[in-house]
Amino acid sequence: MDDVQTYAFGRGDSQAPVMLSGLDRLGDKLARRMRTLIEPISGTRPHVAAHETQLMDMGAWSAAMPAFASLSVYRLLPLKGQVLLHMHAAMISTLVDCFYGGLGNRPLPSRGEFTPTEDRLIVRLADAIIARVVETWNDVLPLDASLVMREAGVGFTASAQPGDQMVVQRFTVSLTREQEWPIDLVFPLSALRAVEALMGSKLPTDAEQCDPVWQGRIARRMRDIRLPARTVLARPHLSVSDLMELKVGDVIPVTIGRSLPLIVGNRIVAHGSIGEQDGRAAFQIEKLVQGPDQ
Repeated sequence: MDDVQTYAFGRGDSQAPVMLSGLDRLGDKLARRMRTLIEPISGTRPHVAAHETQLMDMGAWSAAMPAFASLSVYRLLPLKGQVLLHMHAAMISTLVDCFYGGLGNRPLPSRGEFTPTEDRLIVRLADAIIARVVETWNDVLPLDASLVMREAGVGFTASAQPGDQMVVQRFTVSLTREQEWPIDLVFPLSALRAVEALMGSKLPTDAEQCDPVWQGRIARRMRDIRLPARTVLARPHLSVSDLMELKVGDVIPVTIGRSLPLIVGNRIVAHGSIGEQDGRAAFQIEKLVQGPDQ
């Protein structure tokens, strides 16, 4: 064997995982939703394009990013680790200029921090983008987003080590042919490995319809499922001292209500009364419980 190659344990598989194709499908939907977020700010219909998802080291991605940029760090539970949202500083400044009636073509000075107005736009836009990420992912896995920090450059965050493998989902935003900026969502590869089986499957679309044949078969099968049903005649309350003094022959007075619950599993489905039929105790349904989840 002459083709032996070195392998760094703990670095994971360098080949593109199955979930990248799933992220690409989510990216197309997310790009459309991001466009609807930016349009009211820019005052014009922007072009938002989703790029092919890439796998790269954190160090390589950081080296390609400008020193001054907007970086928001979020947790998306139950995904492990932290997710980075990177937005170009020139895009933020241009969107602020457009929002206040400018043409978005004013020269941008070299600086190391955002203005208060730009900070407010970053908060509004970043949180809205993450909300759309959660909305888009809902077809695959429900996510719970929470902010960890915001910084003005990649070098200020320690959410990942330079050698960590990351999955980069890039979108480009352009208002004109001369203006184009990247927006990056950076996921830890280890976080997506846990949901790779979900990402690899075909995602449902709005146009898909349920199979009526399958629905009929599953409905017939479900009719044969047996569930325990019970009612509660009374719920007497005893103090600890009374409980400790109980002995054989004691009588506990109870009051049987006029309307008793019929409980299936752990849910009340009806109310009724206790009676007798054919020499056996029986429960007569008098009212069905109606609710949004019934």
